[in-house]
Order: sequence, then C-alpha cells, then structure tokens
Amino acid sequence: MRKYGIQFSPVGLLFYALQLLPNIIWMLMPPANNVLSKNSSSYNILNIIEGLFGVLTVILMIFLIHKGEGSNSTLYMGMAALFLLLYYISWIFYYSGVVAPWLLIIGIASMPPLYFFFVGLWMNNYILLIPCAIFGITHIVITSMNYL
Repeated sequence: MRKYGIQFSPVGLLFYALQLLPNIIWMLMPPANNVLSKNSSSYNILNIIEGLFGVLTVILMIFLIHKGEGSNSTLYMGMAALFLLLYYISWIFYYSGVVAPWLLIIGIASMPPLYFFFVGLWMNNYILLIPCAIFGITHIVITSMNYL
C-alpha cells in the first residue's frame, strides 16, 4: 500500500465519465423498448455485490493513485479504448431496437468492467482490479440470468 496514495485523480474521473455517458443519455431519453430498466437480480445479495463492487471500482479509479514508477502501456489504453468503443456501439444497437441477449450480455454488461480493468492497468492501479473483476462477474451473471 506504500505505493498508493489517496488523492483526487481528474484522469480517473474523466475515464469514469466517458463510460457513464451512455447511461446518462439512457436516463434522460430511454429507448422505446427499454428492457434494461428491469435488469436486476431476484437475489438481493447479487444486487448488493454488484452495486458495492461497482462503486468501489469507481472510487478506487478516482481517488487511489499509484505513486511508484511504471510505464503506462499503450496496449492497455488501446484495449480500454476498444472496449469503450464496443460499449458505445452496443448502445447504438440497443437504441436501434436490438435487444438480443448477446448484445445485452456481451455488449452492454461485459464492456464496462473490461474497460475499467484496462484503465486500472494503464493507471498502474492494481488494487482496482480485484473489485472490478467481482463487479464484472456479478454484472454479467445478473444480465445473463435475466436475458438467457
């Protein structure tokens, strides 16, 4: 933990805001066929785990800074950008009326955790990776339970 410090990261906030953009649009202008409005588990423990580890992922991305040496790999940033792009494309399909399970699970549920994971690698924030993985698994499990 000596290599980490608690301080505000504008870069972490920017990365979070980029991922949040489709969700803001969804809240302000929901699509006609809005099946995602009911994407929660009937098992409350899964909803709690997903919410807790999702929030923890965001907090760690915005407020936990790696102070040590290390290079920010362009591979990690490229992967993060790819997953964010695929997430945006998935939302475009969703707004176009495509609500197939593959789109909801692979495109909308899987892309944010993968994006956060690679952002965490790029920021050398390895502590972020554990809650991000737990968030991702529960996010995908809940969506799979609802749409498969």
